Amino acid sequence: MVKIGYIVGSLAQNSINRKLAQVIVDQAPQQAELVEINITELPLYDRHMDADFPQVLREFKEQVAAVDGLLIVSPEHNQSFPAPVKNAIDVLSRPPKEGQLAGLKLGIAGASPGRFGTINGQAQMRQFLPPQGVKLMGSPVLAVQVTGETFHEDGTADEQTTARARKYIDAFTEFVSAR
Repeated sequence: MVKIGYIVGSLAQNSINRKLAQVIVDQAPQQAELVEINITELPLYDRHMDADFPQVLREFKEQVAAVDGLLIVSPEHNQSFPAPVKNAIDVLSRPPKEGQLAGLKLGIAGASPGRFGTINGQAQMRQFLPPQGVKLMGSPVLAVQVTGETFHEDGTADEQTTARARKYIDAFTEFVSAR
C-alpha cells in the first residue's frame, strides 16, 4: 500500500480544486491510500519562526513525513499558484537543515475556469520546486479547464475529467511506488 498525501491549495470549502481532489481520491487505485493534509490553519511562514518553530508547523511537517508522496491540487491565481501553496512549501523547506523537500515525490494537479486550466501556475511550480530537491512527476499533466458541466452536484465529474483524473492518479501512484 502506498500512502499519498494531498493538499488543496484553495482555502474555500466549496472550491473546484477541492472537488477535483475528491474526484482524484475516488479514482485512486486500490493500492493507494490518499489522505488530505490540511493547510488552512498554517500561519504565514516568516524566517523569525526558525528559532522556535511553531507546533502547528511541526505537525504539518510530520504529516508530510508520514506519506510516500505528496500531491498538490491547486487553483491558479493571476497566472500563478496561490499564496497558501507557496506558504506550505516554504514551511516544508524550513528550518535550515530540517527541510523535508529533498527527495519528496511530488505531483501537481489543478482546476480553473481559465482557458488553459492551471497550466501557468503549474509551470511556475515546475520551475522553483526541482532546485528544492523534490522528485517531480513530469507527466501526465492534470490541468482542468472547468465549465458549468465539469462537476456535478453529487461531487462527481464529467466523463473526460474523471478519465483524466484516473489516468493521473494511476501514474502518480506508480511514480511514488517506484524505488
